[in-house]
Amino acid sequence: MPAPLVTIGIPTYNRSDRLLRAVHSALAQDHPALEVIVSDDASTDSTEAGMRGLAAREPRLRYLRQERNLGHAGNFQAVLDAAGGDYFMWLSDDDWIDGSYVSACLAALAADPGASLVAGLASYYSGGEHVVDERPMELLSPRPGARVLRYLARVNTNGVLFGVARRADLQKLSFREEVGGDWLLVAGLAAAGRVHTLTGVHIHRSIDGLSSDRQRLAESLGMSGRLARHHHFAVAGAFAREIASAPAYDRLGRPHRAVLGALAAALIVVRFPGGLALRALLRRLGLARLEAVAATWVRRRDR
Repeated sequence: MPAPLVTIGIPTYNRSDRLLRAVHSALAQDHPALEVIVSDDASTDSTEAGMRGLAAREPRLRYLRQERNLGHAGNFQAVLDAAGGDYFMWLSDDDWIDGSYVSACLAALAADPGASLVAGLASYYSGGEHVVDERPMELLSPRPGARVLRYLARVNTNGVLFGVARRADLQKLSFREEVGGDWLLVAGLAAAGRVHTLTGVHIHRSIDGLSSDRQRLAESLGMSGRLARHHHFAVAGAFAREIASAPAYDRLGRPHRAVLGALAAALIVVRFPGGLALRALLRRLGLARLEAVAATWVRRRDR
């Protein structure tokens, strides 16, 4: 049978210096049926000239220029809407993937028909130097609610967002223009099926961009002051509303959805604002060393 068409969507804005690396890594995939779409969010640098020139020479590359700036989430959604592949993955404009990334993820999806998302292991870089590998995200419970809660208990930088999924599954969801919109999307996929991380292939990610700084991202989405600094309360509220009303959770009964929404919101508050409060208390009590020991243990575990 012919290989299924896979779309790699690259939303970009004023990253011409790094974009070529992302595009070339996408075009270098060993999967034979490939479409690469670059959605340019009205960049003011040399992105347009570079991408139009490359697209003229490379038939698998499609360049889209937005007439106006859609913003972070809007451009992620735009490149999904433009995709024609049976399968789809996002790739940030300052990241790159191993040459067998797509084929390995597709093989894992084929091996587990109940899976909704398969990603490679995310390796993080700062200033060109490797910093840490993300913990593998394995969401394998037969219960959708348990998969969603396990996701929220482990998610941080959310590298699993850049896995391969069926385009039809992604189109049932949306990339929301709010802080935590990427978490809401992956949680929706987790509610639909199992999620795997493959440790044999990698997505190489920069932690120097906007999406790595949640406060800056919150400010770019209209939050300010205390709300931007403590945006996880808004994320918790968004999850409670999403689980109560979104079609992704329709397979769950109403009481189940109410309980799951409350647990999801509480878990976010305990992990993030609660964790910050605990660290502040340790420092106030002169126990900052205990925090440092715990942080070192977490980093070693993640590596």
